[in-house]
Amino acid sequence: MIYFIPLLLLFNLAVKAQTVTYQELLQSASDKSIKLKMFKSDENIESSKVDTLYAKYYPTLALSYNTEYNKDLDGLPSGTESVGDSVITSGTRYQSSLSLNLNHELYHFGVTEDSIFIAKKEVNIKKFNWCEEEKKLHQTILDRYSSAVKSKTKSSIKEEMLQIRQNLYNVKQRLHKAGKYSKLDLGDEAITIIDLEKDIELALLQYQEDIIHLSSLSHVELDEKSTELMAIGFSHSDYLTDDFEETTLGHKYLEQVKQKEQEILMLTHSQYPTLSMYGNYYMYGSDPNDAYESFDNIKKNSWKLGLAIRLNIFEGFKYSNTSQTLQYELQRIREERDLYKREYEYNAKMKRSKISHLKTLEDKDENMYDKTTQKVNMMNRLRDSHQVDSISELNTMLEALERKLNLKIEQSDMAYENASLDILFRGASQCTQH
Repeated sequence: MIYFIPLLLLFNLAVKAQTVTYQELLQSASDKSIKLKMFKSDENIESSKVDTLYAKYYPTLALSYNTEYNKDLDGLPSGTESVGDSVITSGTRYQSSLSLNLNHELYHFGVTEDSIFIAKKEVNIKKFNWCEEEKKLHQTILDRYSSAVKSKTKSSIKEEMLQIRQNLYNVKQRLHKAGKYSKLDLGDEAITIIDLEKDIELALLQYQEDIIHLSSLSHVELDEKSTELMAIGFSHSDYLTDDFEETTLGHKYLEQVKQKEQEILMLTHSQYPTLSMYGNYYMYGSDPNDAYESFDNIKKNSWKLGLAIRLNIFEGFKYSNTSQTLQYELQRIREERDLYKREYEYNAKMKRSKISHLKTLEDKDENMYDKTTQKVNMMNRLRDSHQVDSISELNTMLEALERKLNLKIEQSDMAYENASLDILFRGASQCTQH
């Protein structure tokens, strides 16, 4: 049994050393997200509709068979009369017919081409919907990932601060017993320790919540104790700056505008004449007494082939009303595009401004942290030579950890804003499925 102990230790170390990166979670989410699969199904549905529309280029052939019994009620000789759309037959007999029917729309001024163009644009729109949904998913993952990294940083550094605070409390407690430190100040120190413990618990709670959300979003099972999230590591040079028209949302609205314009054109084309060809080949048989004999007597009867031109002259103002509706819908799409373009531009401007300020703060905090680190080293030397007391040394160590925490948080915020800007600027060519 003893021989298995080193193996168990190695296994535990491997588990503890398990790391996860931001990019890995994004890739897993894009590959496994059920919602993205649903959007892909929407795209496939529209693609199949395009294939269906191509059937309009081909003629339709239909074969039909009818058998019936006709009972004469007025005793007139056998014959056929027609009144309007009704065909009236006389005579008592069983009769059967077999017919082959052909219909083919020869020309309709591009209406079929219009419908196919519109359907293809709908496929493109569904593709861009997928890309937009992926961007939203990645932004949500980024929010949770950044929050988890910062929560873990806070809990780790504040645990170090808690240890120092407890040492500081013990020193002050001894001074209080020696009558050199007030009880009120000692109580304040105890409250500070309690607040720090509360902050650590809240940070761990937030980290646990973020890890659960990340597992759900990315389809990667993460354990809060054995998983280490690496820093986002995004800098200004890692993203490309694009105009709104180059983003997935910009392409989507461009496709919607073209689609709606084609719908308006198709409506105009639908008012032009339609040229069609039709044909029928008939076989007929009858018998006055037996249904089977009527089927057995089926023989060639007639055939016809013709051309038809149809033109809608008046449809109750349907064309003008529909045309106006389509124009309003086109205007609505353009207004919505302008709205999102404005939001995009100001959102990008806000993020750039925030990144600039964060960079300034980061530089200052980095300088302050370096100075504080130097101060800690100096205090350690002075403490070794008994030139400063332990309280001053511990306070300096707390100050250094506070500076370190501020620097880490600002670095995380900087990486978050850069990564968020990268998602915002993401163009159609950067969509995962492309």
